[in-house]
Parts: sequence; C-alpha cells; structure tokens
Amino acid sequence: MWRILLMVSLLCWTADGQRVTCKDHTGRDGVTVDWYIIYKAPKDPEKPKVPNPKEGLEYLYIDSAGKKELYKFINHPEGALANTLRPILKPIKSMTDDFGFISYSDQPPGCNAQDKFGHSKGVVMMDKTTGVWLSHSTPQFPFKRDQNNFWPDSGATNAQTFICVTFNYNQFQYIGQHLLDIAAFPFDHYLPDGFHKELIDVTEKNLKKRPKRDANKFKFQELTSTGRTLFYSIAKQQYKGLSTADARRKDCNNPKQFVGDLYQTIANIYETDVGVQTWGLQSDSFYDGKHQVDRIKSVKIAGLGGWPNTKDHSKWCIGKTNNLICIADVNRAYTQYERPGGALCFIHKGARDLFKDLINQTEPCSNPPPSDCRMDIESESELSGMDE
Repeated sequence: MWRILLMVSLLCWTADGQRVTCKDHTGRDGVTVDWYIIYKAPKDPEKPKVPNPKEGLEYLYIDSAGKKELYKFINHPEGALANTLRPILKPIKSMTDDFGFISYSDQPPGCNAQDKFGHSKGVVMMDKTTGVWLSHSTPQFPFKRDQNNFWPDSGATNAQTFICVTFNYNQFQYIGQHLLDIAAFPFDHYLPDGFHKELIDVTEKNLKKRPKRDANKFKFQELTSTGRTLFYSIAKQQYKGLSTADARRKDCNNPKQFVGDLYQTIANIYETDVGVQTWGLQSDSFYDGKHQVDRIKSVKIAGLGGWPNTKDHSKWCIGKTNNLICIADVNRAYTQYERPGGALCFIHKGARDLFKDLINQTEPCSNPPPSDCRMDIESESELSGMDE
C-alpha cells in the first residue's frame, strides 16, 4: 500500500520537487495558493521629484488565502512571480516529458506580434496533474527564462496587473481553447506529445494552420480551480465595421455601437454596470441602454500613492451591483474592437471590494445621449467611492 501512495505522490511533483501551482512570496519555493492577483504600481517620474519615489517594482497582492499586502520588488527571485514561474525559469533541456508550458504575448521580448493575433499576454504551464494560468498585461514578460532576469526593465514604467490561478490538468483543454479563441501569439514553448490537442494547436504561429475560429461571436467558458472556485474565461467578439467617428456619436439605439467592446460584453453577461481601468484611448464612460461602462481616471493605493490612467497599463474591471472582478488583456479603445482579446472573471467579494476601494476618480459621460441613456450622478459616485 505504501508503494502505491508513494507513486501517486511522485506523480504530483515535478523534477524540481514541486507541483505546478501558483506560489506566494514566502521563501524560496513559496506556498501554494489557489489564486492570486497582483497590481504593480508605476515608477514615479524623475521630475518633479517626489518624496520616497516608487521604483515601479512595488505591488499590491491579494490571494485565496486572504492575504492583502504590499510588497517591494516584483522582480525578486524569491517573489510570487519567480516562485510561480520557477518550473520554466531554466533551460528547456532540463524539462521532463510530463511537463509543458506556453508563453504568449502580442509584445514578446524583441518584437511585436502582427495585429491579427490577440492583444493578450500570459503563461500556461502544467504537468499531467495540475497547472497554472498566469494572465497579465506586461510587455516583454517573461523577459528571459532566468530566475534572476525574468523581469524586463521596461516593466517598471507603468502600472500592470497579473492574475494567477491553479487548475487541475483537465481544465487546460478549455484554457487551450480560450487561447485559440483569442488568437494568442506563442513566443516560447515546450510542449511534448501527449498534452491536450488545444494546447498543441496554440503553439502553431501560422493562424491558417490552426483550427478555424468564429470571430463574430464572443465565447464564454466555465473553469474550476483546484480550490473549487468558479472562473469564467471570456473571448470577445471582433468587429471591423465601426469607425471612430461613428463610435463617438453615442447612439445607444445603434446595435453595432458596442460590438467588439470587451467591457460592454462583460457588463451585459453579468448584468451589472462596471468600472474599467485600461490603457485605452476611449476616454469616456458610456451606457448602451442596458448597463454603463465607467472609465476609471485614476487610482490610489494606501502606501503607494496614486496615479492617472495615463500611467496605468493594467486591464481590469469590477461590477457595481455584484462582486464581479475581471483581469483582462485588451484595452477599451475603438481600435481594439478589431482585435481578439479576453478576460478571466470570477465572483469574489474580497477582491472586488479591494479594487473598488482603489478607484480615485471615474470619467464622466462626455457628449452623453438622452437622459435615459446614462446613470445618475449618485450611482456613478457610488461606484467610484468618492465625488468627482
């Protein structure tokens, strides 16, 4: 009997003696967590000089174990990111046949992917028992598969977000399908034979050789973490027929007004108004006749100070009337309607409330449509947590 137990135990560990899971920042190997979210602050400008300037490596961290803390260096070789990515921060020749990974990004180290690929960034890695999906917003990350050099210098400039979730292996066929639906660009991978076909298909850089996908519909999948938390992956619809001028007419009776807007899609799926933080050029809030999308102008984190959305490359949204929180990979901009992209969402009061409290100011509706196509001021201030 003990031999059977030993064999089962060994199957759950990699060659490094670790299961492939999300790890926190406690010690060299960290402690396994079901999920975590990181919100990294931007670097303070050299001018004007500010007291105790941020280096752009400080971050807010929340996880499934209930931790909500600030940490100094996101590039630390024993931090949450390094501990989580440890299985890939080494030469491929040292990896085993029961382990695989894909790093994908529209802005990988040294180049940019063509626009036909998704505006998305992340890492999936797994053995045949468990694995990790790390979705993020940081260009050129991971910079190298090196424990001491995985963080790009350019990553300090703007605010960024990361969400890491631990899933059982059987969920990765659906995660692989999501990556196909968002046309993820794979810039680095190691995936031996025997892994889910959907993952193997993602490693193909020629989109014509991948399974055909329908870009005219959004995709919605339910995923269950190892801790039994329900997550939902959303791949947005693409739309190429809306000009910027048409979009800015704010015609809430135009059914094509919001086609291609990931965040309006999320608002309608979850039947809630949402507050959105992205790098996008769409500089206003708007209501489609069902639910309003409020653009966040600035955030403020106790201990890290505040910053405007012009210094924030993160992509996230929260629900107003429920405990929805989504970490996304595409900007809210008319130019992004044409590109694939998506989000990973879940319902969690602690995470949603934490992000709600970070909102410093939201963008008011500019050139709004008739009064029945906008929220009242009281509702808007309720979301932002303060008066404009």
